[in-house]
Amino acid sequence: MFFVISLIMKPLTRISTCLLFVLPFMAIGQSSGIDVAINKGSASELGTYLSPKVDVSILDEDVSLTSGEATRYLESFFSKNTVKSYKRAHLTPATNGRSSYSLGDLITATGTYRVYLYFDTNQKISEIRIEK
Repeated sequence: MFFVISLIMKPLTRISTCLLFVLPFMAIGQSSGIDVAINKGSASELGTYLSPKVDVSILDEDVSLTSGEATRYLESFFSKNTVKSYKRAHLTPATNGRSSYSLGDLITATGTYRVYLYFDTNQKISEIRIEK
Protein backbone atom coordinates (compact mmCIF):
# COMPACT_ATOMS: atom_id res chain seq x y z
CA MET A 1 0.00 0.00 0.00
CA PHE A 2 2.78 2.44 0.93
CA PHE A 3 4.49 1.71 -2.39
CA VAL A 4 1.35 2.64 -4.38
CA ILE A 5 0.91 5.90 -2.47
CA SER A 6 4.58 6.67 -2.98
CA LEU A 7 4.23 6.15 -6.75
CA ILE A 8 1.30 8.58 -6.87
CA MET A 9 2.79 11.22 -4.59
CA LYS A 10 6.18 11.60 -6.31
CA PRO A 11 4.77 12.98 -9.59
CA LEU A 12 2.31 15.20 -7.72
CA THR A 13 5.10 16.58 -5.56
CA ARG A 14 7.23 17.29 -8.63
CA ILE A 15 4.39 19.02 -10.46
CA SER A 16 3.55 21.12 -7.39
CA THR A 17 7.18 22.10 -6.96
CA CYS A 18 7.47 23.11 -10.62
CA LEU A 19 4.33 25.22 -10.42
CA LEU A 20 5.55 26.84 -7.22
CA PHE A 21 8.66 28.07 -9.02
CA VAL A 22 7.28 28.71 -12.53
CA LEU A 23 4.03 30.62 -11.84
CA PRO A 24 5.67 33.64 -10.15
CA PHE A 25 8.00 34.05 -13.14
CA MET A 26 5.03 33.95 -15.52
CA ALA A 27 3.36 36.78 -13.58
CA ILE A 28 6.60 38.77 -13.51
CA GLY A 29 7.02 38.29 -17.26
CA GLN A 30 3.54 39.61 -17.95
CA SER A 31 3.93 42.61 -15.67
CA SER A 32 7.27 43.46 -17.28
CA GLY A 33 5.51 43.36 -20.70
CA ILE A 34 2.93 45.76 -19.35
CA ASP A 35 5.68 47.99 -17.98
CA VAL A 36 7.42 48.04 -21.37
CA ALA A 37 4.16 48.95 -23.16
CA ILE A 38 3.47 51.84 -20.77
CA ASN A 39 7.11 52.97 -20.91
CA LYS A 40 6.79 53.20 -24.71
CA GLY A 41 3.40 54.89 -24.48
CA SER A 42 2.08 52.09 -26.68
CA ALA A 43 -1.65 51.70 -26.17
CA SER A 44 -1.81 48.92 -28.77
CA GLU A 45 0.78 46.82 -26.90
CA LEU A 46 -0.96 47.55 -23.61
CA GLY A 47 -4.24 46.50 -25.23
CA THR A 48 -3.05 42.89 -25.40
CA TYR A 49 -3.12 42.79 -21.59
CA LEU A 50 -6.64 44.21 -21.18
CA SER A 51 -9.65 42.17 -20.10
CA PRO A 52 -12.72 42.27 -22.39
CA LYS A 53 -14.31 45.00 -20.22
CA VAL A 54 -12.13 47.68 -18.64
CA ASP A 55 -12.90 50.50 -16.22
CA VAL A 56 -10.74 53.47 -17.19
CA SER A 57 -10.27 56.55 -15.03
CA ILE A 58 -8.04 59.28 -16.41
CA LEU A 59 -7.85 62.52 -14.45
CA ASP A 60 -11.25 61.96 -12.76
CA GLU A 61 -13.03 61.01 -15.99
CA ASP A 62 -14.46 57.51 -15.40
CA VAL A 63 -15.71 55.24 -18.20
CA SER A 64 -16.36 51.52 -18.69
CA LEU A 65 -15.15 50.36 -22.08
CA THR A 66 -14.43 47.29 -24.16
CA SER A 67 -10.76 46.47 -24.56
CA GLY A 68 -10.73 48.00 -28.07
CA GLU A 69 -12.37 51.22 -26.88
CA ALA A 70 -10.02 51.38 -23.89
CA THR A 71 -7.03 50.99 -26.21
CA ARG A 72 -8.20 53.94 -28.32
CA TYR A 73 -8.91 55.97 -25.17
CA LEU A 74 -5.38 55.30 -23.87
CA GLU A 75 -3.95 56.07 -27.30
CA SER A 76 -5.54 59.51 -27.09
CA PHE A 77 -4.03 60.07 -23.63
CA PHE A 78 -0.56 58.97 -24.77
CA SER A 79 -0.71 61.20 -27.87
CA LYS A 80 -1.40 64.27 -25.69
CA ASN A 81 1.09 63.25 -23.00
CA THR A 82 4.29 61.96 -24.60
CA VAL A 83 5.77 59.32 -22.31
CA LYS A 84 9.30 59.85 -21.09
CA SER A 85 9.41 56.92 -18.66
CA TYR A 86 7.40 54.59 -16.47
CA LYS A 87 8.58 52.87 -13.32
CA ARG A 88 6.48 50.38 -11.40
CA ALA A 89 6.66 51.12 -7.68
CA HIS A 90 4.54 48.26 -6.32
CA LEU A 91 3.00 44.96 -7.39
CA THR A 92 0.79 42.84 -5.13
CA PRO A 93 -0.42 39.30 -5.65
CA ALA A 94 -4.08 38.36 -5.32
CA THR A 95 -4.90 37.44 -1.72
CA ASN A 96 -8.00 36.76 0.35
CA GLY A 97 -10.38 37.27 -2.56
CA ARG A 98 -8.81 40.59 -3.55
CA SER A 99 -7.43 41.06 -7.04
CA SER A 100 -3.80 41.83 -7.67
CA TYR A 101 -2.77 45.35 -8.54
CA SER A 102 0.20 47.39 -9.58
CA LEU A 103 1.06 51.04 -9.23
CA GLY A 104 3.77 53.12 -10.77
CA ASP A 105 4.91 56.57 -11.81
CA LEU A 106 4.45 57.74 -15.39
CA ILE A 107 6.60 60.69 -16.40
CA THR A 108 5.37 62.50 -19.49
CA ALA A 109 6.15 65.74 -21.28
CA THR A 110 3.15 67.31 -19.48
CA GLY A 111 3.90 66.07 -15.96
CA THR A 112 4.07 63.07 -13.65
CA TYR A 113 1.11 60.74 -13.19
CA ARG A 114 0.37 57.87 -10.83
CA VAL A 115 -0.84 54.76 -12.69
CA TYR A 116 -2.92 52.09 -10.93
CA LEU A 117 -3.59 48.77 -12.67
CA TYR A 118 -6.03 46.22 -11.24
CA PHE A 119 -6.05 42.66 -12.57
CA ASP A 120 -8.86 40.13 -12.87
CA THR A 121 -8.55 36.42 -12.04
CA ASN A 122 -7.03 35.79 -15.50
CA GLN A 123 -4.32 38.37 -14.79
CA LYS A 124 -5.75 40.73 -17.41
CA ILE A 125 -6.08 44.44 -16.63
CA SER A 126 -9.67 45.12 -15.55
CA GLU A 127 -9.16 48.68 -14.32
CA ILE A 128 -6.73 51.47 -15.17
CA ARG A 129 -6.51 54.68 -13.17
CA ILE A 130 -4.24 57.55 -14.14
CA GLU A 131 -4.05 60.42 -11.65
CA LYS A 132 -2.02 63.60 -11.43
